[in-house]
Order: sequence, then structure tokens, then C-alpha cells
Amino acid sequence: MKKKSDIINKAKLNLENKKSRKNKKSNSESMWNKWYIRVMMLCFGLLIYTFVLIGNLFNLQILNGNMYSALGEKQYSSENYIKAKRGKISTDDGQLLAYDDEQYVVILDPSIIKEENIDKLLGMLKIYIESLDIDKARDDYENKKKYNKKYLKLDYKIQENAKHAIEQEVEAAAKQVKENNKGKSKSQKKTNPFLGIAFETVYTRKYENISAFQETVGFVNNENKGIYGIEKYYDTELAGEMGVVKGSLKIPEPFLKFSNIKNKGESKPAKDGNNIVLTIDNKIQDMLDRELNRTFDEYNATSTMGILLEVETGKILAMSSYPKSSDYSKVKNRTITDFLSRSIFKPITVSMGLQSKTINANTRFQLDGSIQVQDRIIRDHDNTALGNLSLADVIAYSSNVAMVKISQTLDRATFYKYLASVGLGSKTGIDTYAEMTRKLLSLKDLTEVRKANVAFGQGIAMTQIQMIMALNTVINNGKLMKPYIVDRIEDENGNIVKKNKPTVLRKVFSDEVSKLNRSYMEAVVSRGTGRDAQIQGYRVGGKTGTAQKSGKGGYQKGRYFSSFFAFFPVEHPKYALLITINEPKGKNYYGAFVALPSVKKVLTELINYKRIGPDGEIKVEPSVKEVVVEEKKKDLNEIKAMFYKNIMPDLNGVVLRDFYSIYPQSKYPNFKVSGSGKVVDQYPKAGERIDDKTNIEIFFQ
Repeated sequence: MKKKSDIINKAKLNLENKKSRKNKKSNSESMWNKWYIRVMMLCFGLLIYTFVLIGNLFNLQILNGNMYSALGEKQYSSENYIKAKRGKISTDDGQLLAYDDEQYVVILDPSIIKEENIDKLLGMLKIYIESLDIDKARDDYENKKKYNKKYLKLDYKIQENAKHAIEQEVEAAAKQVKENNKGKSKSQKKTNPFLGIAFETVYTRKYENISAFQETVGFVNNENKGIYGIEKYYDTELAGEMGVVKGSLKIPEPFLKFSNIKNKGESKPAKDGNNIVLTIDNKIQDMLDRELNRTFDEYNATSTMGILLEVETGKILAMSSYPKSSDYSKVKNRTITDFLSRSIFKPITVSMGLQSKTINANTRFQLDGSIQVQDRIIRDHDNTALGNLSLADVIAYSSNVAMVKISQTLDRATFYKYLASVGLGSKTGIDTYAEMTRKLLSLKDLTEVRKANVAFGQGIAMTQIQMIMALNTVINNGKLMKPYIVDRIEDENGNIVKKNKPTVLRKVFSDEVSKLNRSYMEAVVSRGTGRDAQIQGYRVGGKTGTAQKSGKGGYQKGRYFSSFFAFFPVEHPKYALLITINEPKGKNYYGAFVALPSVKKVLTELINYKRIGPDGEIKVEPSVKEVVVEEKKKDLNEIKAMFYKNIMPDLNGVVLRDFYSIYPQSKYPNFKVSGSGKVVDQYPKAGERIDDKTNIEIFFQ
């Protein structure tokens, strides 16, 4: 029995051992499986992470590489802009009208100015900037210093002589410190107490002798951007291009010299604006302006305006208007903005009939002083145009009735076509800002009554520039010219960048029609309403104009536009002038009485000033002016260089415009200019030493 029990126990033990081995094996396999799963999960995670990383790198470097590169560069680089100097505006004879005055403001770098030096530094600046508020400047410095700011602008403008004096103070202090530091250890050495001073250039627009040119030249805003007149129209050419200094540090431009900038090669200097030379002559402008001012005051007029031009080119020689204003918001160039009715329109109506061949040089008119058009009766202004009259007669006596009869020979479409052809309803294209125009009435609105009124200048509204260009078309062999007021654009060295040239917009009338009209308009001066415009020895043509102003209730009593247009010589016209008086007060309001005397006076002065012969040719040798221009341009750079060497150059023969282009006003602020034209005398004499305290006088003639 015992043996049997031992066998059973042994069998049980073997069975338990077998089970134990099986459990161990199972546990081992389970642990292996767990580790395997974990490793696989880790590898899978690493694989996903790798793919994500590669995707991000692809996005950063390939898809959006340029964007992130730019952002990075922006964070660790600087772009500091340098203002350009605005170009000058001057007259054809060298009178400077507008320029940028160069001044400076002091910039401090609080991060490098030591606290123990600030009082000494500000005390030194106070010597040269009398209005400097030291307490405020110190407070501003302390606030900036607290946050390690590098830029503190002292808002006080100084001239070149003050800037130069401050620079000398800084230089002298540097030399003194260097001398005192000799033989001392590093800890004992002192720093320059004036370290951290820099300058920023600022430009202020200045206007000289501008009264007569106010509305033509225009003006700029606080940002030195043109907003009216030539300043606005040619703003891009005058403004120049800003310079830029690119660097690896964010630091204001005046302190770039204190920093180690690695990529200065990407920078570009500022390019100063080009200079504008007008077609207008200063003395001729003065002649016209004085007369407009006189008539404005004498007749207590609402406004006066005038334009003088070269017939064959469309070049404006003078342009002005009154009233003037010191308030920029009220400055207005009335010659291109104000709409006026014109009875001087009659030569255009005659040209329409002649060109259409509905009338000819032999046409005569039987006139009795009035004519009925539908339900309207149109009358002449007086009884001078009565009986059987020629074309020369009806223009000489300014007959309204004859113009109505001519218009009745033309169909509406033809009449309308010529209105558009001479420029009604469209701008002339003159190169100055703010030209206005009104839309030409539609063909449908051109009724027989309206056509009759327009024929003698009523019922239409044109600006003065539109009217003189239309009349100029009549006398200029039928060619409609584009007017221009800028002769050329020059760079800072006097090289011509662009020169405006005469532009024929279209041919409206034949040479023969123009020739006939010139003879009719000569009759106005020789025996008609413009007899007082005669200039001895010269063949002058003209046309008077007196138009009653219209309102809501019809024509307004006692309110007139009074004008006179004249040109010479009749055979080959060179010069044309139109003057208009808006609402002259007094009993006599006719153009022949209030506008004609001014026209005659200006033309007479023009003839004397330019020495114009009866044939319209200038008798002064033109080569004289050309030689002077050539010589002074050749020497401009040399003259400029002598100024910067502190030597007074020989300025003899230099015209006023070029003097201002080369004279360093900020370096030699104590100067005085007298007269206009070209230099005839100077002080100091050529070759003498000069500095910022020298009084310099230049005499022009």
C-alpha cells in the first residue's frame, strides 16, 4: 500500500512540475509579447513623428520658405529711409520760385549717453539752440534711458552753421578726452561727454517772389507733397526718390554710423527731385499781374484774369488772376477753373460758316439791329451795325444779329461738330492741376434758339484757357494747340530730363479761313470797337467782348463779363493775350473800356522788353543767352566744388536759377540776393576765403 501511495504522490508531483513549467513558459511568452507590442508602438510613433517632422521641414523650406525667410530677416534687420530733397521751380529767365530749405534736428542716443554727462551735453546744445528746454530734454532722456531706447529727437530746427559748431564741439571734446586718457588704465579712462549726438536732415518748402505766381505754382502740404498747381501736377518729378539704408540692427538712421552693419550693399542713396523750369518769364508775368491787380481794384471787380501765350506753340508766357489769398484753401487759378460767357466767340462762328462754305469772303448782311428766332428777339448792343455790311464790318462792330444769321446757314449737327472741335466740353490738357470743364450740351438740346445764342457767345460757359485756345485756333491757321506751362525738367546738374514741345491736337480750319479771320479781327482794331488797342507801327488784331451774366431768372442786370482778346502781328501771329474783368462796377462795363487798356499796356511793355519788331521777331541776338547758359553749365560743378573748399568762386554770368542750384545755403546762411537775370557783381570777390560767418551778397541784372 505504501509503495502504491508513493507512486501516486510521485505522479502528482510530476504533474505539478509539468504545470509549473508550462505556466513559466506561458508567463515568459506573455512578457515577450508585451515588450514586442511596446517596441512596435514606439517605432510606429517614431515613424509618425519622422513623417510630421519631414512635412514641417518641407512646409518651412519649400512651400513657405520665402515667407518665413522674410519674416526672419524683418525681425533681425532694419530699413531706415532717407528723405529726398524736393526739386526747385523757377521761371524761364531764372527767377527762383520754390525750393527746399535744408535744416537739421539734433538726435540723441540715450543708450550710450552716460547719466553723469547729460547735463553737460544739454548745456552745450543750449548754446546753439537758444530755445532748447533743458528740463524737458532731460526728462525725455531719462524716460528713454530707463528702457534702453536709442532714439530721442529734439524738435528744434537748426541751420548748417549751428550744426557745424556742434560737430566741432564733439570733435574738440573727443580730442581732449583722448589727450587726458594717455597713460591711464582702462578703468581710469573717461569717455567723450558728447558721445551720442547725431543729426537728421529736414526740408521745409520755401517760396520766393511768389505773389504773381501763387495760383500757378501751387503749394505743398505738411508732408511736402504737392496738392495744387505745378507742385501737384509734377509732384512725382519734383519729389525725387527716398533713399534706404538696410542693416542687421534695428536702429534709427542717424545712428547707423555707430553700428556694425554688414549688408550696407543693399542700401541706396536718396535721389533728389528734378527741377521744373516754367515757360513763364518773370518780368512778363509781372507786367500782366500788375494790370490785373490794377483793374481788380479800380473797377471793384469780382475777379480779373489774363493769359498771354505764343500763338504757334501754345506756350504760356504769363498767367495770373485776382483776388489772391494767403489762405491756401482759398487759392484758385481762375484762368482754368472759372466759367465765363464770351461774346468774343464771334470769330469762331464766322470760321464755322467759312469752313462749311455756307458763307464766303464776299458775303454781305442786311441788318436792322434785331432778329426774331422763334419766340425770341435778339438785338445788337448798339446801332453801329446797320445796313448792308461785309464780314469785316460785322466783326468790327460786333454784330449779334449777323452771327445769328450765319448760324442759321449751318445745320445743327455741323454747328455742334465745330463746337467740339475748338475744345468746348473738354479740357485743354494744360500741365497744371485743377483744370475744369463743363460737359458740352447734347445735340438734342441745341435748339434753334440755343444755337442762335451760342453763335454770339451767350448760353455757353468756357474757362479762359478754353476760350483763348479756341480763338488761337482761329488765328493760328486753324490749328488747335495744347497749351503748356512747363518748358523743361532738369536734374540737379542742369541736364535736361524732359523738354515739352508744341503739340497740335487737330486742324480745325483751313489756312485761308484763318487768314480771312485775321483780317476781320484787324478791322476791329483799325476801325471797330477795339480802335484804342492800336500800337503804332504794329498790325494788331483783336476782339472785344461784353457778355451779360445769366441766372435762374434769365440774364442778370448790371452783371457782365468784360473781355478783350488781341494778337500780333496780323500776317503771322506770334503773341496772343486775353484779359477778362468779371463784374466790373461802374457805368461803363464794356470790354473795350475796362479790359482793352490793360491788354494794350501789357502788349506795349512786352514789345519794349523783348524788343519785338513789327514782324514779331525778337531783335536781341538769341545766341547771347545761349552762350551764357552753355558757359555757366560747363562750370557749375567747379563752382560748387569751390564753395565746399571755402573759396568764393567767380559767379559772373550765372543765372539766378542755377545760382540757387549750386549755392550751399546751409553752409553759408548769411547771404543776400538782389535783382534777377544773371550775376553782374558779387561780394566777396572771387578767390577770397569764406566761412559760415561771411556775409555774401550777389547782384543780378
